[in-house]
Amino acid sequence: MTLAREIMTSPVVTFDESMTLREATVIMANKKVSGGPVLDREGRLIGILSERDILEEAMRKVGLEMACPSLSFISLPYERIIRNEEVCRQFDEVGDVEVGAVMNDEVIAVKGDDTAEKALETMMRFDINRLPVVDDDGKLIGIVARQDIMWSMCRTLQSRCT
Repeated sequence: MTLAREIMTSPVVTFDESMTLREATVIMANKKVSGGPVLDREGRLIGILSERDILEEAMRKVGLEMACPSLSFISLPYERIIRNEEVCRQFDEVGDVEVGAVMNDEVIAVKGDDTAEKALETMMRFDINRLPVVDDDGKLIGIVARQDIMWSMCRTLQSRCT
């Protein structure tokens, strides 16, 4: 039986709750991730930040004038891409918002000793693609993606067939 800690990715790209969305989007772009766990000062998992959370905040502040379908607008000089000063000001306000204000704080996670099957069942039940893996103290130790589980299943099947 495969355990979550055996197939998880570690270390994980994480965010601090006091970080600005501008800082978070730069990290996302540089690391090529679409979100990640949010940790408190003690390293405990307190939320998840996703592109969707950031774009929803942008839509609340900027509305339908938001002409950029990606997060890159938050870390760019707005006057280069948008000529309307009011919209530029609103985009700047979005970048100043703290991660803790927009993250999803309904955290769904598994423990390192939980099975890959339990992780997959949890992902399917909550319709999520990635699942943080925590230790007994709630500290993040890794993340499991559906792809990790698929590869694990393939390796198991291959070993049984040879």
